[in-house]
Amino acid sequence: MGKKEEIEERKKKEKIRQLRKGPDLEQFLEGRKRKFTTYAQGASLYSMNYYSFVTLVKAAHANIQIKKKVIVDLELVEKYIEENCREEGEKNV
Repeated sequence: MGKKEEIEERKKKEKIRQLRKGPDLEQFLEGRKRKFTTYAQGASLYSMNYYSFVTLVKAAHANIQIKKKVIVDLELVEKYIEENCREEGEKNV
């Protein structure tokens, strides 16, 4: 195998490694004012069960899918909670 073919083979392997690794989400989130997180991190942040948090996020339309990864816009979740959820004992005004 020649030097040129070896370089091409190395580039192919590197490209396959990058595709398996998935997208670099930091490039989408850098310098943004909005807060984003994953389902698991958001569930622990709000002290909720994982699937309850996923249901809440989907109801708020705050999930953003990037390839196989999903990120959650926490500002939309907060807005949804403020508009639709009341504290216990709070009367309907």
